[in-house]
Amino acid sequence: MKKAGIITHYNVHNHGANLQLYALSRTLKSLEYEAKALQFQKNYDFMGGSSVSAKYNISLKSVPFYLKYVLKNGIKRTMYNYKKKKLLDKFRDEENLVGEYYSQAKDLDLVVVGSDEIFSIEAGPNPWYYGIGCPCKNQISYAASFGQTTLDKICIHNVEKLIYAGLSNIKNISVRDKNSADIVEYYINKTPAIVCDPVLLYGFHDEQSEEKIDGFKRKHSERFCLVYAYDYNMNDVDVQKDIREYANKHKLKIYSIGYYHGWCDKNIEVKPLDIFAWFKNADMVFTDTFHGTVISLTTGTQFVTKINDNSNKLKFLLKQFEVSNREVVSFDEVENLKPIDYNEKNLVIENIRTYSLNVLKEMIGL
Repeated sequence: MKKAGIITHYNVHNHGANLQLYALSRTLKSLEYEAKALQFQKNYDFMGGSSVSAKYNISLKSVPFYLKYVLKNGIKRTMYNYKKKKLLDKFRDEENLVGEYYSQAKDLDLVVVGSDEIFSIEAGPNPWYYGIGCPCKNQISYAASFGQTTLDKICIHNVEKLIYAGLSNIKNISVRDKNSADIVEYYINKTPAIVCDPVLLYGFHDEQSEEKIDGFKRKHSERFCLVYAYDYNMNDVDVQKDIREYANKHKLKIYSIGYYHGWCDKNIEVKPLDIFAWFKNADMVFTDTFHGTVISLTTGTQFVTKINDNSNKLKFLLKQFEVSNREVVSFDEVENLKPIDYNEKNLVIENIRTYSLNVLKEMIGL
């Protein structure tokens, strides 16, 4: 089996980032590549430099930051996130998802840049996000994204030459949204393929097997709706009121999964691969995230999406899978939405999945 390295946000504190890494590594394994994320030290220059890096590079310097965090967010949210970190760390270890340091990796046959917002400059200039410094000339990108980075932001931060050099370094490029495709075309005059996120590509069919879903229902017989949003979002009084009214009308419990929301009936600590059963059995998913929408589509679950500051990737995702009507300004609109017909929608998903896999195969020479 050949050896591949993946350049992605491998240690991010959310389920979506970990699942996209898992999905990409398993898809590459099906194509005869043993694939693991390559480690790196992230640059935070555009987010506050050394003062912000203390948050992520834990040491004695981190103590003031975390004391302030506890005082601001309380013990319950702090403990929830501590347990969540342990769950995600254990998942990466057990699934053997992370490999060598990027510049010291040995015997790589392929480097895959992506998925996630690996092209983004929001944190700072990170040349290794484009494979620069990796000891392997055979580099491609799969479903990479610039996130909220725009041509204007690239110019403001004076990193045009870095972006050009980075994109030119990659042999074959595919992205997951139109904004990213436009930036790639602008700098290297090539139109990249737009493919689906690895979570949708992989499908996680085993996690949705009849046996697993039946087992879930035996343990969790209650009806519920899910809130899937960063813990600093979807806490407004109006949001709480709209979701509570929907839940009361349909006799549902409100569960927050993956993030802590004190106003919900329960906050679920969940292993990454178990999240699919929770989504699959939800009556409705309320989300404002990319992967909340992706997992809903993967599991064939009714959902509603409120877009905040992630419009570049989320609006395109909804358009790509022909579910733009699931976007709302306010969650009180959910009762007026026509339910998604997944008999029809799964045909769209399967077509995009097949196209995306063929793009990946072609890029690696299969």
